[in-house]
Amino acid sequence: MDEIDKKILEILQHNDKVPYYQIGKKLNIGASTVYSRVKKMVEKGIIKSFSAIVEPETVGYNTIAWIGLSVNPRKTKKVAKKLASYDEVQVIASSSGDHDIVLQVIARNEKELWKFIKEKIKTIDGVEKDIHVSTFIELYKRTNVVKL
Repeated sequence: MDEIDKKILEILQHNDKVPYYQIGKKLNIGASTVYSRVKKMVEKGIIKSFSAIVEPETVGYNTIAWIGLSVNPRKTKKVAKKLASYDEVQVIASSSGDHDIVLQVIARNEKELWKFIKEKIKTIDGVEKDIHVSTFIELYKRTNVVKL
């Protein structure tokens, strides 16, 4: 990945709908060059996808939480796979910190969040009783932009 690829990515991260001819004009290269570079970045997995980013609160999801789980070490991948299947889960990762698995969950309200924890998370084989929940009060920044 060279400097031109990085500049293309910077533009697309802020607005993936910018026409390639406009990107080319800004970078002093042809639209076909932009197209072929983007295509290569997609093929290499540098660009994972193009999508609309929805603000959860604007569509009724008013509760966002980080949840930390202690998990039976032999069942970490199985638990993570099951958690990843739920629409409420936006981010999931194994962790080297205080929790074996951390996840970000969205819910319409706190009651729905606790129902999700009780009926889905706590029923997964391998999840231990040690569950920590931190709900977001105010969100100051949300981004998918990666500084290049």
